[in-house]
Amino acid sequence: MHQRATSIIVLDNHDSHLSIEALNFLKNNGVCVLSFPPHCSHKLQPLDRSVYEPFKKYVNTACDAWMRNHPDSTMTIYDIPGIVNTALPLAVTQNNIVSGFKVSGIFPFNRLIFSESEFIPSTVTDRPSPNAPTPDQSIPSAQTPEKKAQKSRFDI
Repeated sequence: MHQRATSIIVLDNHDSHLSIEALNFLKNNGVCVLSFPPHCSHKLQPLDRSVYEPFKKYVNTACDAWMRNHPDSTMTIYDIPGIVNTALPLAVTQNNIVSGFKVSGIFPFNRLIFSESEFIPSTVTDRPSPNAPTPDQSIPSAQTPEKKAQKSRFDI
């Protein structure tokens, strides 16, 4: 007997989220699983949109403060928990989390949050790389010392 889904969980497509056991557990407990399309996390993952950037900023600010307060010391791995303890509560706020779900169109649901142009596939061109040699330019071959020595023996 199937239960009606009472919750939704949205995952990226990372392999660790796709085990049969985990998916069956969620299904059996009334959780509907949705996944983001590949290469869309910069647009669709709420925390990417609203928490991680502020967290990086607050970590940098906390690191700067630590260095000002410890001018003759080198930061070690043992200092990192204190820095994270300062930065994390500033970034992981209810407002930031709610904002992430809103700007990604997940909640409140907004299918019009992105324009069609944001989903146009990229195109490939046949233009040569700016540094690529043209057909009339020769590419010098690498010579090992042995080849150089051989060549000099035969060139008179």
